[in-house]
Amino acid sequence: MPCPHYSISVISRGSGQSVMAAASYCLGQKLYSDHDGEWKYPHSSPQRVRYTEVMLPPNAPAEYADRQTLWNAVDEAEKRADAQTARRFVITLPKELTYEQNLSLIRAYCQEQFVSKGMICDLYYHDEHDGNPHVHLLLTMRAMDEQGRWLPKTKTTNVLDENGERIRGKNGRWLRDRQNTVDWSNPQYGEIWRHEWEVAQNKALEAAGRPERIDMRSYARQGITDLEPQIHLGPEAAALERKGIPTTRGERNREIKRVNAIIRALQKSVAALGEWLQSIKEALTCHETISNPDDFNLGDVLLRYLDLRKADREFWAHRAQTKASLKDLQAVSNAVTFLREKKIDTVQSLGAYLRRTGARMNELRKTVHSKEQRIRDIDALLAADKAIHDLQPMYDEYDTIRWKGSKERFATSHAAELEQYKKAQRLLHKFSLTPAIDHKVLQAEKAQLEQEVESLRPDVDAVQFELDELRTVRYWVRKVIPDALPHRTESGKPSLRNTMEVSQNEKELDQLLTQSAERVLHPQQQEQHQPSRQTPLIE
Repeated sequence: MPCPHYSISVISRGSGQSVMAAASYCLGQKLYSDHDGEWKYPHSSPQRVRYTEVMLPPNAPAEYADRQTLWNAVDEAEKRADAQTARRFVITLPKELTYEQNLSLIRAYCQEQFVSKGMICDLYYHDEHDGNPHVHLLLTMRAMDEQGRWLPKTKTTNVLDENGERIRGKNGRWLRDRQNTVDWSNPQYGEIWRHEWEVAQNKALEAAGRPERIDMRSYARQGITDLEPQIHLGPEAAALERKGIPTTRGERNREIKRVNAIIRALQKSVAALGEWLQSIKEALTCHETISNPDDFNLGDVLLRYLDLRKADREFWAHRAQTKASLKDLQAVSNAVTFLREKKIDTVQSLGAYLRRTGARMNELRKTVHSKEQRIRDIDALLAADKAIHDLQPMYDEYDTIRWKGSKERFATSHAAELEQYKKAQRLLHKFSLTPAIDHKVLQAEKAQLEQEVESLRPDVDAVQFELDELRTVRYWVRKVIPDALPHRTESGKPSLRNTMEVSQNEKELDQLLTQSAERVLHPQQQEQHQPSRQTPLIE
């Protein structure tokens, strides 16, 4: 399935970041920064870079097609020490498409969403042939005029009253209002850009004849509260996983994917069986010989199915009839045994069983969710404690600096480390913990939780087996009552598959009725007719 990864961040000097360093990393080659007066080295392999392009709007100077010229010009235009110099995107491309299809897809998307709005887009297509093609985008954040000159990011206007007169503040000064000159930083665009990428991907997949589709919404936005999100691998773990070396985080993600797949299967099966129950009730209510659908014996449906199979093979050779009938009888016998063990003998008891199964699945979801959440919390606490321990000397040095200028320079050069230290402190405070936490206790709790999650697997497998058995019975019921168990689309309408299956089942029943009538009217002709076709036991 296509991966929905789509991250947006801002490159900020206040966080110790450099747009030229970001461009060097994405390009895999060194670039010179006029602002910092030094070369920026990529620390990454250039072999992964398959395509690069600086996409310019019509009013941008042609020399900005050279990214070193472009980002040096951006740095020169930004005067503040905490200036935001670029917006950075990392977008995963659908591996189901070819390189040419993906390149055409991302270029068209960038042109429509960014370049046409006046942004310069620096595009880097990465592919290490590990099933993870993706792009890095660097976008300018300052608009340009028709002559290609940088415009201010904000403009200040007077605050006016209803009569158009200027208003003074409490301090006696005229009130002023600062507004952005362009709305590119409006939070709503994050959702718009993600949605448009979803639409573009799905159109490209459809045009390529691929069945896969992507949903860029988070589980929470989709209303899915029972599936666990995977944890972030990080660059080191991701690199090891690509080389085939298992990591703790990789194993955790694989376990989360397995449990999520089981929960999805259970939900789908329970939903389908719930529709089955309702459809059977509706169909049997219209049946003249059934007075109370809830008391209708499901064993009668299976006997009718056996009768239909036997009638369909009436003109087979005796040995073939016997062999097929034995297979049918064995399969139905197993199903009846299963239904009796579960005390599912009527529509009413089937409904009760489905409700119990749904309750068990919900309990499983809640249990897995709480345990997985606690495991993630423990991992985060251990990492935070380690970060505090590693960064404490640096923070103590920062804390002892008294001169304001020296303190600001130290904070700028160690911005990432200071933010990591403070973030770790906030996390421990959230859990009412202090540094030097007891790692052994947390590790033991984590091991116990992992063991408990593992112990849930037999229960999950048992529920899955039960639902598989019930799906087989569902197939047989549709052979007896073709329109009793409709497959429906998300809108609630019968699906194309349902229409075709109902039509085929009705056709088979009509053929059996016609053959029975023919046997009564022309018994001698029917005895001479020896059809050679054989119907499989279970399609």
